[in-house]
Amino acid sequence: MKTRDKNRKEMLAAVSGFYEVEKTSFTELPGLIAAFSDLSMINKEIELNEKLIQEGTRGKVVSKDSSRDELITTALVFAGAIYGYAAGQNDLEMMTFTDVNSSTFYSMRDAEVPLRAEQILDKADELGALLVPFGVTEEQRITGRAGLNDYLQKYGRVNTGKGGKKSAGETNVMLFKKMDKKLKVLDKLMLRFEQKDPELYSRYNAARVIYDKRGPRRGDDDEPTPPPEEPPK
Repeated sequence: MKTRDKNRKEMLAAVSGFYEVEKTSFTELPGLIAAFSDLSMINKEIELNEKLIQEGTRGKVVSKDSSRDELITTALVFAGAIYGYAAGQNDLEMMTFTDVNSSTFYSMRDAEVPLRAEQILDKADELGALLVPFGVTEEQRITGRAGLNDYLQKYGRVNTGKGGKKSAGETNVMLFKKMDKKLKVLDKLMLRFEQKDPELYSRYNAARVIYDKRGPRRGDDDEPTPPPEEPPK
C-alpha cells in the first residue's frame, strides 16, 4: 500500500475509533449511524484486501515473474506466426495487431500482459491450421492456451468482458473512492454538532485529519466542507 493510502487508512481507522467511543451521542440520528457503519465496513474490506494482497505476493514474486516470462515468450511466438501469415495475405490490420516484441510486453502493466496474450491466442485459434506453415501447430495452440489459463488461475484475471472472473471484492482503489464519498456525507451531517457540542465536533475533526510528511490535511481530495451560514438546529 502506498504511503498516501496508508495515511488515509490510519485516518479511516481513527474515524471508526471515534465512533466506537462516541456512538451514544448519535442514537437519534440513524442516517449518521449508517454513515459511520459504512465507513467501518470499508475499513475492514481494505484491511482484508491488503492482507490478501500481501499473502498473494509474499514468496510468489519470482514464480510470477517466471510464469509471465513464459507467457510472453508464447505470445511472441504466436504473434510472429500470425504476422507471417498476415504478410502473405497483405493484411495490414493483422500485421499491425501482431507487430509486437519483448519491449512491447515488458512496458505493460502486469494486468495488461495476459489480456494482450489472450488476444493473440484468440487470433491463433481463429486461424487454426493456417498457422502450421509458420510454426504453430494445434498442439502448440492447446499448450499455449493451457499456459495462459494456468497463469490467470494463479495470479488473477482481469474481466475481459467474455467470461472473466470477477474480483472477489472491490479493489482498494474503489474502496478509497467510496470512503471519500461517505466522509463527505459524514462531514455535512456532523456540522449540526459544531455549535451544539463543540467538543464532540472538535474530536471528530481531529480524527478526520491525515498526518503525513507534508503536514495535516483533510481526508478527502476536495476542500474541507465549509460550515453553513446558520448551523442546523
